[in-house]
Amino acid sequence: MKTGWGILGTLAMAFAGLLPLTGCMTYACTAIGWTNSLTVTVEGNPDAVSEVRLCDEKDRCSRPAPTPADPLPLRSVVPTFDPTTGTPEPAPESEPYPLFTVTREGDTWNFMMGMNAPPRATISALAADGTVLAEQKFDLAWKRVGGSEQCGGPMSTPPLELRVP
Repeated sequence: MKTGWGILGTLAMAFAGLLPLTGCMTYACTAIGWTNSLTVTVEGNPDAVSEVRLCDEKDRCSRPAPTPADPLPLRSVVPTFDPTTGTPEPAPESEPYPLFTVTREGDTWNFMMGMNAPPRATISALAADGTVLAEQKFDLAWKRVGGSEQCGGPMSTPPLELRVP
């Protein structure tokens, strides 16, 4: 007569012991990035507005999304040298990639914020000559519209209204 559990019995007990631990496994997030969005509707005199600009509390501001007519500047990968000293010339300062891009659909301006969700923003309406027509500070109430609590995901705010006289 055989005593003990044997190989199959031992494996069965090991797996049964592991079942309660399956809830402790790490959660794998599939998305590695998303885009948060914010919408501004211009009220009052929207025809006078050429651009709506959003700036966060660190003074990082939006700029219009590039169009196919706006090619990226060419950059040389070969350093240039100052012929008088034979030393490399410093690379020209390039404009940083916009943190927030904006597109327009009629009286509505849509801001794509990357994964940024600033708690406050200043929204400005500008005329074609750069004159500020209206400006207002907003506290932003972000709400998740996708993804999960564990992994994050896209967020949005209720639409904002900016009145232009």
